[in-house]
Amino acid sequence: MIVVEKLVKSFNATRVLQGVDHEQKRGEAVVLIGPSGCGKSTFLRCLNQLETADSGRITIGGVTIEGGHAPCNGQEREQQRQLRLQAGMVFQSFNLFPHLTVLENIARPPVVVKGTVREDAEAEARLLLAKVGLENKAGAHPTQLSGGQQQRVAIARALAMKPQVMLFDEPTSALDPELRDEVLRVMRQLVEEGMTMIVVTHEMQFARDMADFVLFFDGGRVAESGPPDQIFSEPKNERTREFLRRTATR
Repeated sequence: MIVVEKLVKSFNATRVLQGVDHEQKRGEAVVLIGPSGCGKSTFLRCLNQLETADSGRITIGGVTIEGGHAPCNGQEREQQRQLRLQAGMVFQSFNLFPHLTVLENIARPPVVVKGTVREDAEAEARLLLAKVGLENKAGAHPTQLSGGQQQRVAIARALAMKPQVMLFDEPTSALDPELRDEVLRVMRQLVEEGMTMIVVTHEMQFARDMADFVLFFDGGRVAESGPPDQIFSEPKNERTREFLRRTATR
């Protein structure tokens, strides 16, 4: 489902990704952990084409795009659009449109981007709101919702585009513990349903419980990867051990 080959990304003179390789099967949940500034979020943003890689290749759901330059012709821009459609993304900040209702926030993207009939998009949006436990909030505006509710709406909005892959960039870091659990419950449900996911998170219990594989990023590289039992119980890399010791004491 996902193949990343030698992905490199720099910002000015700082190289943030140092030739990252990654392969992931359909239905697998992969969690990225590591210290701040190690490249985890940049990796996700390159997958979703919010950032253009300096070099390397990304394939998601059979759509491939090469790094090295921003798409400059019609064919390249269409490839980029198709790749974005394959990968839904949920951010730390909810990025909902404040002037739209919850229902409109979810239903409008499929109408505008994919040409879905409005009535069909709204019917699907209501099903997704039920899925995330917010069926009674369709007519509310984002400012009337808690942070956890807004993040669940953001998840529903991403799912409305019917992506092959879901990317989560620290989706619970701005939430207090009670609201965080609301969002993690929805993410656990998606894992159990077989959604292909990559999650950047500091929620180590989620990584232990739900991930098929954990990748430890350090200095723009995947320093260690493996199933959760191995990473959390017997990490081989000293930097991994140091990171897990620090997170255990927080």
